[in-house]
Amino acid sequence: MSLRMAVMQPRMQWRTGENLATIEWALRRAHAAGAALCSFPELALTGFHRGIVQEADPAIVQPALAAVQALCAELGLAAALGAPTWDGDGGRFNSHLLIDEHGALVATVCKQGLTDPEATFFQRGSERPVALLQSWRCSAVICREVEDHDLIAAELPLGSADLLFWPGQMRPDPNKPVTDPPQHVRQAQAIAHSAGAYVVQSNWPNALNRPEESAHCGHSAVIAPGGELLFRLPEEACGLAVFELGPSIDRHFHWTPQDTPNP
Repeated sequence: MSLRMAVMQPRMQWRTGENLATIEWALRRAHAAGAALCSFPELALTGFHRGIVQEADPAIVQPALAAVQALCAELGLAAALGAPTWDGDGGRFNSHLLIDEHGALVATVCKQGLTDPEATFFQRGSERPVALLQSWRCSAVICREVEDHDLIAAELPLGSADLLFWPGQMRPDPNKPVTDPPQHVRQAQAIAHSAGAYVVQSNWPNALNRPEESAHCGHSAVIAPGGELLFRLPEEACGLAVFELGPSIDRHFHWTPQDTPNP
């Protein structure tokens, strides 16, 4: 079974409306290129920055999410993207949302591996659901959760999923020796091997809180179920990649730059 999919490395913006415009641009471009599924980074809807305090408001997030779901339904295109979510008790979560080709929200993966600063604002998730997108069993491993191999292996045992989204804002640790691939990619390769699933990264290519931390961001990895690194997307570049997953190994992708801040 093959899947033509897209990954967006979007230029992060401070406001949800600006990020939504990028998401809509990417969905339309992905559909025009024949993709059936489009993946976006962690907190793609709001941006992942100090302004999350203002942007993580249901009155802002929910209409934007509804617009994404409506466009997915219109295009028959599934999507995976990050956004804040809330439970009935007022808990707030850093979540990755799986939206199927009919526009239905079929799974919400709430981040468990929060950093200490994130844990002052978000609550930790407790489950890692698997749901169907375009007949592929999908889930998500968010950002530095790839470092906790034992947890992921317990939650996503071999054969439980076909495709794992890996959204985040990651770069090589500047305090550690340079390796190729870097440590976080090697950790994701180990997860792909133990789960027997593709791991497809959707990494932010820019940082807003500390712009200097944009160095070596982007460069999203696509990893085969056996753990083989198939290719990486451009470093520090904003744009959309489209490629094929399936029985025949394909190391090629088509890249469309995001030319303007607000497409």
